[in-house]
Order: sequence, then C-alpha cells, then structure tokens
Amino acid sequence: MSATESSWVQRLWPAAIFQFALIAGVTQLKTAANALVLSRFESQALPYLYLVGALITAVLTVLPRSRPDAPTESPGLITVMGSILAMGLAAGVSAGQRLPALALYLFADTFTTFVSLRFWGRMASAFDAREARRAFTILNGFGMGGGIIGGLLVQALAVRLGTSVVVASGALGLLTAGLVFHFNMGVVPVVPRPRHASSTAAPWLYFAQSPYAQVLGALGIAFAVLSSFVDYLFRLRVEGTLSEDGLAALFGSLQLWIGLFCVAFQLLLAERLLGRLGLLRYLALVPLVLAPLAIATLATPLLWPVHLLRLVETAVNYSILPVGIQLLYAAVSDEQREAVRSAVDGLLRKAGVVLAGLLLIGAGRTATGATMAVAVVGLCIALVVLLFRLKPAYVEALEERVGASVEDEVEVGGETQKLLVEALGASAPERVLRAVDMLAQAEVPLRVHLPALLSHSNERVVERGVELALELGAHEMSPTLERLVEEGPRRPRDQAVWALARLSPARAERLLPSLLEHPDIGLRCAAIGAMIHSQGHSAALAALSALLARGAQAPVAERREVARLLGRLKDARFASPLAQYLSDADSSVRRVAIDAAGVGQYLELAPRLLLFLTWREERKDAREALSALGDRVMPLLEVTLNNRAAPVAMRLQLTRVMRSIATSDALHAFLFSNVRDDAFLQFRIGSAMSRLRDEHPEFPVDVERVREALGRRRDVYREYVEAFRDLRAALGDGSLLTRAVGDRLDQALELSFFLLGLLHPPQVMRRVHQLLVGKDPRRRAYALELLDNVVAEEDRELVLEQVEAHHRDLPLGAAGRLESHLEVLIQSEDSVLRACARHVAQRQGSLVVPSAQESDMSEVTVQKMFALEGVSVFSQSDVDDIAAVAAVAREVRFRAGERIFNQGDPGDALYVIVEGAVDHFHDGEHVLRQHSKETFGDVSLLDGAPRPTDVVAVEDTRVLVIDRRDFLDLLADRPELLTGFFRAVSQQLRQFVEAEAPRPEILASSPLPEPVALKKA
Repeated sequence: MSATESSWVQRLWPAAIFQFALIAGVTQLKTAANALVLSRFESQALPYLYLVGALITAVLTVLPRSRPDAPTESPGLITVMGSILAMGLAAGVSAGQRLPALALYLFADTFTTFVSLRFWGRMASAFDAREARRAFTILNGFGMGGGIIGGLLVQALAVRLGTSVVVASGALGLLTAGLVFHFNMGVVPVVPRPRHASSTAAPWLYFAQSPYAQVLGALGIAFAVLSSFVDYLFRLRVEGTLSEDGLAALFGSLQLWIGLFCVAFQLLLAERLLGRLGLLRYLALVPLVLAPLAIATLATPLLWPVHLLRLVETAVNYSILPVGIQLLYAAVSDEQREAVRSAVDGLLRKAGVVLAGLLLIGAGRTATGATMAVAVVGLCIALVVLLFRLKPAYVEALEERVGASVEDEVEVGGETQKLLVEALGASAPERVLRAVDMLAQAEVPLRVHLPALLSHSNERVVERGVELALELGAHEMSPTLERLVEEGPRRPRDQAVWALARLSPARAERLLPSLLEHPDIGLRCAAIGAMIHSQGHSAALAALSALLARGAQAPVAERREVARLLGRLKDARFASPLAQYLSDADSSVRRVAIDAAGVGQYLELAPRLLLFLTWREERKDAREALSALGDRVMPLLEVTLNNRAAPVAMRLQLTRVMRSIATSDALHAFLFSNVRDDAFLQFRIGSAMSRLRDEHPEFPVDVERVREALGRRRDVYREYVEAFRDLRAALGDGSLLTRAVGDRLDQALELSFFLLGLLHPPQVMRRVHQLLVGKDPRRRAYALELLDNVVAEEDRELVLEQVEAHHRDLPLGAAGRLESHLEVLIQSEDSVLRACARHVAQRQGSLVVPSAQESDMSEVTVQKMFALEGVSVFSQSDVDDIAAVAAVAREVRFRAGERIFNQGDPGDALYVIVEGAVDHFHDGEHVLRQHSKETFGDVSLLDGAPRPTDVVAVEDTRVLVIDRRDFLDLLADRPELLTGFFRAVSQQLRQFVEAEAPRPEILASSPLPEPVALKKA
C-alpha cells in the first residue's frame, strides 16, 4: 500500500465507524419517535412539529461557533452528550407520557442535523474534492450498514420489548459512535477556521454576491420541502392502519430495506454513476425517480406505491443527497465553505421544513393524498429546473477555484479616462504613449488631443501624433504639419511629409518639390514617396530612378531609406528593385528591406522572406513582414509548414507567423497540419493554435478533426507509457532517454488540452492542465471536477486515460525490457528519441545499431547532448531544448594550470565541465572547486555582469562553452528554456542557503557567498 493510500485509510476508518454507529443509533431513535408521534397524536400535529423542529435547528445553526479544535465542536463529544439525553427520554417514554414522545421527535431531528454539520465539515477538510467522491461514498455505505443494523434492532425489539427499549438501544448506539470518534479524532485533521468565517453575517454576504451560493441555497430548501411532503403523504396513507408497536415494526422494516438498498447502491453503483453521469446529473436522479412514484400513488389506492415512494425518498436522502450535496460544497471557497454548509444544511434546509410546515398548516384538510402527490410531482419538476440552473454557476465557481475564470474586458470609465487624458501632458514619453494606446483601444476620441501630442518635446510622441493625425484625417493640423516639415526633428518630420501630402495636397504641392534635392536623404525620400503616392509626379519618379541607379554604390544610410521608401509606395512596379536590397551586404539594409516587403504587401517576395526565418539578425523582421501579408500568404505558409524537407527551424518560426496573422485560415492550417511530423513542431503548433483560439473564439473549428487529433495524442500515450516506466526502472529518471520519452508524454497530454481548448474555453483548459500536472492534490481535484463538468463525455473519454493514469504517477516498470524498447526507439520517426536511443544502445553494446540516416542528428551534437545529461541547470529543461543548446555549444580544452578567464572579464558565456576540475579565486583567495557535470557562469549568461572570480583548470579539463549571444537567441524562440534554467538555478541557491545558514562568518567575510559568486562567474 502506498503512503498516500495508507494516509487515506487512516483518515477514513474512524470516521466510517463513527458513521456506522451514529446512523444505527439515529435510525432507532427516529423510527421510535415516528411511531410514538403517529400513535399518540393526530397527523395534523405533524406540520407544527416540522415547524418547531426547524426553528430549533435554525437557532442552533446561527449560534456563535467555537474554535474548530474546541471540545464543543467535536462530533464525538456532541454524540456522547446526545446519548445521555436520549437515555433520559427513553425513561420518559417508558412511563407512557406524551411530551417525551414529542421531545424525542424534536431531539432526533435537530440532533442529527447538528452533529452532521460538524462531522461533514471535518470530513470536507480531511479529503480533497476527488478523494471525497470515494470517501463520502464509503462513509455513506457504512452509514447505510448502520441503518440496516438499526432497522433489524427495531424489528427485533419493538414488538417483543416495546418502543422505549428501542430508544434506549439507539442511545447506546450514539454512545458507541461518540467514544470511537473521540478517541481517534487525532487521525482526522482539524482545519483552522478563518477569523471572518466565524461571523454570523459572513455566509449571507457571500450568498448576496454568489449566484452559485444562491442556487445552492434554493436547492437545499427545495429538497427539504420535497422530503417533508413525501413524509406527510406517507403518514396520511398509513395513519390508523397499525398500532404503536406495529408502526414501529413497520418503520423498522422500511429502514431495513432502505439500508439494504443503500448499501447495495453505495457499493455497486454510486461511484460508477458519479463518474459516468457527473455530479449534477447524479443529483438529478432524485426528482427523476420520485416523480413517477408520486404519479403511481394517484393511479391506485393500494399502499405499495406510497411505501415504495417513502422507501426510495428516504434511500436517496441517505445515499445520493449526502454525497452529492457535500460534493457541491467543494466549489465554495475555503474561507466560506464551512459557513455556507452550516447556512444551507442547517438554516436553509430547515427553512424548507418550516416552509413545508406552513404550507401544510395553510392547506389544512385540503392536504389529501391526491393533492400531496401532485405537489411532490411539481417539486420534482422545480428541482430539475434548479439543477439545470446550477450547472453554469457550478462551473463558474469551479473556474474561480482553479483560477481559470475568463477575464472580462476592462472598460475605461470616466475617472480612468480623466487620468489617461492627464497623462497625455506628462513629460515621460513612455507614459504618454501608453495613455494614447489605452485611449485608442477604448475608442476614446483623440482628435482634440492632437495639438498637445504634436507640440510634445519628445520625438516619439510627436511622431505618434503625426500618425494619429493621418489616421483621423485631421485636416486642421496641416499648418502644424507644415511647420514640422520645415523645422521639426528628423523622425516626425519625415512622417509629417507623408501626412501633409494626404491632408493638404495644396500645401504639399507648394512645399515638397523643393525637397527632392534635399541633402537629408530621409527627408528627400519622404518627399519623393509622398509626391509619387499622391500625384504620380514625374520629377519625383525621376529622383527615385536616380537613387535606384546608385544601387549598392550608395551609402548604407541611403540604401536603408530607399528600401523603406519602396515599401511605403506599395506599388508592384517596385517589388523587383526592393528584392535587390534583400540581398544587400549590410544587415541593417536587409532588415529594412524585409520590413518594406511587408509594408508594401509584396506577396511575390514572400519566398525570399521565408529564407530569412533561419537568419539570426533578420528573423524577427521576416516574421513581422510575413505576418503583414496576411491571408494572401497563407497558402505558401501552409505548404511550407507541412513540407518535411524544409528546415525545422524555419517551420518552427512559421507557427509564430501564422499565429500573428490570426485568421480563420491560419487556425485551419494549424488544425490540418501534417499528422506525422517533428514532435516538437507539433507541440508548437498546438500551443499557437490554443492561443489563437483564445484570441478569436468566433473562428469555426472542425470538431471531428479535433477529436481525431485527440485520439492521436491518446495513441502517443499508449505507445510510450510502458516504455517510460521501464526506462525509469532501467536507466533512472535522470537519463536523457527517459526524460525524452517523458517529454513526449508530457507534450501529448498538454496537446490534448490545447485541442480541448478548441471546443471549450482555451484559458480554462490550459489552467486545468496546469493544475493536473501540479503538486497540489486539492487543486488537482478541483481541476478534475471542472473537467467533468465542462467537457463533453465523448471528448473526456479521449483524455481520461492520460489524466487518471498519469505517466509520472505510475509505478516503475521492468528493467529487463530495456533492450526491447531500444530496438523500437532506434527506429523511431522522432529524431530526438532516435538519437538518444542510438546513443544508449551503443553504450549498452548488446544491440546492433543501424547506420545513421541523413536526417539523424549529428554525432557531435548527440555527444554534447549527453555531456549535458545530469547538469543541474538543465535538469528541468525539455530534451528538445537541451538538443538546441547542444547545437550551439562548442567544446574547448584547457591544460592543467591554464586560466579560463580572469576576475573582471565580461560575462559572455556559460561553461559546463565535461571532464576535469576547476578552481575559483576571488582576490587571490581560493573560494571553490568544481568537478564534472558542474557549471559556472550561469547568471552571467543572462546579465552579462563581469566575472567575480578567476577560474583556473586544476587538471586537463574539457568544457562545453555556450556563448551568451547564442543562448539569448535560443531564448527568443524557446522561452520555456529560461523557465527550466531559473528553476534549476533557484533550487541550487536554495540548497546553498540551507547548507550555509549556520555559517554566518563565511557570509560576512565575502561580499558574495561562494556559490553565488560562482554562478555569476
């Protein structure tokens, strides 16, 4: 038995025994009380008893609560005290007095509710939402077992020894339950109650704010009214048919059959139905079963329908409702749950009993068997409606519990607008530009603010003002634009030329021709472009031809401006000249030309732009240019994405381009991409698809294609899960091959939730996945509950196997099956898995490894990958990322005594020791020695800070060097690499702090702790 299972059993068994004994005792007390009241009073007294019992319970519910660990809050102590009181009532009943019968009826009713609130509150803190499904079902099974025993005791004792003996027997059952719980209560945890939760007003404030709590309260009232009506209908039909002891025996027999039914239901059906139907449909079984039985009582005067109705109603009250209602509280926040439970189970459900009593009193003699049956049917219909309304509120509450609520758009209100308008006059350009963007996004009119923007002291703000003037068609700004052209700063001046030509052609005609020969190439190109764009001016065309004729002989600055001009012209005649600048020797010219191809919408240049996706300097500009081409370039992008002959690096960039295009065609291309392709590329496609769906939920999706893709992810799980277990057993969790297979399983699960996000809210699906793979079992339980209620059963079945048998939670497999898995993996279509498996097989030496294929990873890169195996800073990274790092790492050797770098040198690389050892010296003092698989220069890799130590090779040493520029370039495309890097570094620092905490003298003697100095080396 696992530690988790053992802990679960230890929490369960004292509660189960308590529940068994409690229900056995309560069954006897309630059965005896019902028989006594029916035999000694008329049935018309029952509504008043309902009313008084409900009021007593309500008063007990609203009384201030003690601390959770106080003796008066213990279900065990409360039950012991109840047994003493019940024994006294037994004595009164045996004397033949009528009042003790009423007191017993009220005691049995209020005591059961009072102790149940304490008990279930303790159980809710002992088990998470998913454990509770199983635990609560078992607890109810034990309770029903107690109900059977109680029913048998009533049958055996009532006729032979009398009803008073039944009451005494019930009191002994309570005493047993109380003692069991009291002496084992340490096993069941007590969760401290938040301070504000003890306030009487707290639950009502929550009810006022929470639609879920409101429907939950209405549900509690409706179930209470239904139970009272069924009880009253039953008593009307059997009144006067039997003696006091006969009635007790009848009720005992009913309780016996109810108990047998409930035990069978709990053991055989309850958990399966919960899993199959989900919580809300499970609860809907109650009205759906009771309504036909109530109709049957109208169809025949025989007693069997009303007996069956009473039996089933009591059975569901003991079996379905306790589990179902208690599970509904899981969606309530921890701070409010106990108070809401007390309010619903204690006050509101008793308010339902009060309501039922008042209705019955008001109905008087008209409350006949027929009218009560009709009322029961009506209530069943009302319950179905309430459960239908509960689902969206329940899902919303669960989303809040897991932190996956869909965010509403933030509206810019009047006060916020006022603050943003004030920010337009700020001196800080960032603040002004941010305010402009927010006001524009909120569609606040900006025309009146153009003078302030155009007169700002910062060039960037003025340039933004010119752009806005052009967008808004602000002709009144023409004089200001003319002044900017004549005497403004460079960047807004060139932009003002274009704006002036559009907004005031007459002014432009007078001013711009004189600028065609201006010495400032930026202003000259702006004038040429504005005149060609607006008038097709021959002089401007001639000036442009002269610039183009200079070609590569022109200065770099001129080539940049001409390339930019060709883009702004947006004329197909200039696509060919612009193509020449894409081949320019200067990278800055190429980048401007790439940007111009997107601005000018030159679709014919798209194939050339694709090539730049693999160039470090030009990559970002190429992505933006291709994105600017929009849907027109999608056919080319889709073909390239699915072309396995194209470089994977290029195709990985295409996922970002297509997501940026953000059209329905882009989503369609993602969904219908190649199903047999690079695993990491498929993962990137899934991630981009999920984010795109998040931004555009209105885009149509092929549901069948999504389900096919979900099925393929399930197939990946089935293909690799046993291999993963066996590799863990044979090679360990740290093995690169084990990690690679585990990564594929991780990606398959995450991809499944990306795909579910196409059919359901993607933000919710991503959050559910995050919690399912997290470490918090309670939040994981909430995520599973949300998954059950949001995702359709057909779709849920496609991911259930991966979720319920998560590969990292499964036990280790058989190490002896290693070779059989290697034989399969070295033939895999997955290049990373194939490379890792080949390396392990060669190291094992017992398998014949086939010759390398052309598509295989280079042997040098594989060797560097395995050199990084076991290196702590990459221990949290995916193997795909490690392969990318290995591809840019270079191997360097140092002889013993050779200096690797000096203190104060620029921090421009990370070093991984493959073989050998190094010493660190700070101001000549030895501070640290490092060996194989350790790293230095970790933090310098990110901040570029000077080296705080000298590093010298102790012996002949081989290291892998990862240059900072190469690493940052990887981070631009693989941000998840940084997550793993930081996780590992923070773990190292935490371990160091814990190890060095007792040594303050070391920390005081140096400006930095040694390993911190090392990590910044």
